Amino acid sequence: MHNDDIAAVFEEIADLLDLQAANPFRIRAYRRAALMLRGLPRDVAAIRAAGGDLRDLPGIGADLAAQIEQLLRTGRNSLLVRLRREFHRGAVELLRLPGLGPKRVRTLI
Repeated sequence: MHNDDIAAVFEEIADLLDLQAANPFRIRAYRRAALMLRGLPRDVAAIRAAGGDLRDLPGIGADLAAQIEQLLRTGRNSLLVRLRREFHRGAVELLRLPGLGPKRVRTLI
């Protein structure tokens, strides 16, 4: 799994948390982590393989580091799976439409 793949997972988690009207600081942490991962010159898998601590990356704390580890190890994220189950599939599909963000989708569902 590459940085862009992990960033996409974090962006979807942020969108689904936004649909839940979750803590805005938590949502922002996922969005910032996704942005940082997309701009990172080295792959996080290579950093981890070299013995680097993912928590040394900007904006990555223990929770996000554990989620990255889970994605690298299994290719899945249990939080994303749980969040997807909480919403009607149509809500997740609406998020993919241009111009429809989490707040607008929340008013539609």
